[in-house]
Amino acid sequence: MHFLVSLSLATGILASTSQLYAFTLSAPTSSQVSVTTSTIGISFEPNLKPLLPPVYFCGESVPLHEETVARRLVSALVVNTNQNQALFRIRQRAASFFPIIEPILARHRIPSDFKYLPLVESALTGFAVSPKGAVGYWQFMPATARELGLSIRPGYDERRNLVKSTEAACRYLNYLYNRLGSWTLAAAAYNNGIGALLGNIRRQQQRDYYYLRLNAETGKYLYRILAFKELFSNYRCYEGLLSAQMIAYLSQPLSPDSDEADDEVLLPEVVMNEATQVAVNTPVAESQTVVNDRIDDIPLPNAADVFLSGIKAQLSESASLQRGQVWVFHLTRDGIAGGKDVDEGDVLYAVVEDIDTKSGKLFLRADKLYSADEKHTYNLALAAVDASTGRIGIKLPDMDQVKSGWILTWRAL
Repeated sequence: MHFLVSLSLATGILASTSQLYAFTLSAPTSSQVSVTTSTIGISFEPNLKPLLPPVYFCGESVPLHEETVARRLVSALVVNTNQNQALFRIRQRAASFFPIIEPILARHRIPSDFKYLPLVESALTGFAVSPKGAVGYWQFMPATARELGLSIRPGYDERRNLVKSTEAACRYLNYLYNRLGSWTLAAAAYNNGIGALLGNIRRQQQRDYYYLRLNAETGKYLYRILAFKELFSNYRCYEGLLSAQMIAYLSQPLSPDSDEADDEVLLPEVVMNEATQVAVNTPVAESQTVVNDRIDDIPLPNAADVFLSGIKAQLSESASLQRGQVWVFHLTRDGIAGGKDVDEGDVLYAVVEDIDTKSGKLFLRADKLYSADEKHTYNLALAAVDASTGRIGIKLPDMDQVKSGWILTWRAL
């Protein structure tokens, strides 16, 4: 699920890109790590020993006293130089979008450092699409997005909605943290999938990300996040590594209003966010932007959970089996959905969201429920699920099934 950002993580760090940066680590005598350079390409005196400051991810210390760890962080800071314009655009997007992302992370009790994750995933580009179909700022595959409550249908894809996709990412990150007990491991699992990561932990009997042997992408993933964090928020601590030109560049103030280089259009969808209104980016057009992707790995409820918390609804009125058509269902029993009491006889207005002929799946989504007793319509997001697995999406029915009396299981998103 990683966006291989072609821009430099530390644009302009090296004065000469034709020379390699080599270093050795001396034993640390304080909380800082000493780095000694050898020949080249960095704009400081030959005998100067620049210091790597203490670095943290979500309050968890990065063990820079380990030579391999320090080397990887410096490498992440140094790679792909001479991409000033690309880094400039990333900083502009961050200035515009961080004020939207940060309150959402805080509300879900996700550490603020995760705001840098979509920089690595998509360069904060809502139009980003991976070869396998991962889309948006946080790079969700379709099935993953639906399990997290996002709507995907022709002409409308909530993976490209900054607020809604960030809310979904927070739900997933909280799940990963609750399973793994470490925000560092949660970030790694976001890239590699929790199943693959747990397999590595079990085989290696090691739970520390920095000492795990992982695939190349996941092994570099956190360092790329850290590189953005350090460059954007802590660059003055790297004056021994960054050129004076780069320090001056990173010192230039940015405001959201300066985001003129962004190739996306900010559409004025207004949403309530703890009594404040913010403009969010909600593009819907298809894109040819290509990014990498990760293993699709998302928690699913088991069948027992679905039967306990799901609700049953019977088809009472159907349209044609086409995307966008509205079908009407009546609840067959009382229950609770999305924290709201629902009653037998209440009405669901469901939309045929997608028809996937390859997988033989039909996706039905209801966004409104009409209370027969209260004579009032409520906003309530529900999806039809396979009652045997709990997965969103049901087997594509024969047209003979699509008639009054067809009963489906639904659960809240």
